[in-house]
Amino acid sequence: MGTRLTFLVVLLTLSYTSCRNSEEKKNGSDAMAKDFNTVAINNEYQISIPRFMQGTTGLNEEASLQYQSLLKEAYLLVIDEPKAGFEEVYRDLNQYDDELSIMQNYRDARLRILSRTTEINRKTKPKSIKIHGLDAETMELDANIEGVANEISYFLTFVEGGDRVYMIMAWTLKDKKMEHEKTFKTIAESFELID
Repeated sequence: MGTRLTFLVVLLTLSYTSCRNSEEKKNGSDAMAKDFNTVAINNEYQISIPRFMQGTTGLNEEASLQYQSLLKEAYLLVIDEPKAGFEEVYRDLNQYDDELSIMQNYRDARLRILSRTTEINRKTKPKSIKIHGLDAETMELDANIEGVANEISYFLTFVEGGDRVYMIMAWTLKDKKMEHEKTFKTIAESFELID
């Protein structure tokens, strides 16, 4: 009798594990919709944030959105500026390139600002994409920051809205890059203007 009961328990356990594994494969185990919350900022834009990240205020004073997970070493912010104000300032500084779009000028300006505080070791070429009908570019870079022993991997997305330009910046330690890459991509692709 004991042998039959043990066999039944093993059989039930195996079938439960098999069903659970096929369900995870069907849904895609990481970056599923149920793992994200949609957050609206200033009634202007919305973006999906992983449930494991919490809101913060200490990452960048310019940011309209800031989230982090100290446990998972994952950080996210969005910086946005009015197109007209940005263009005017950078034309005054003779740093506006008429050969580039306003979004590309914004990208280059943000990269210059980032390079003041980091030593960029590698960066990909910007890749043009559409996010909810908006022109956007994505790129990745690895950099060292003074005082931080490990190399940092950044995932940058630049989006051109109606009257504003946006930078979505997510980062983590380089050795956690593969772990967070899909999640960071999901965040950026969820960006949407609120009409």
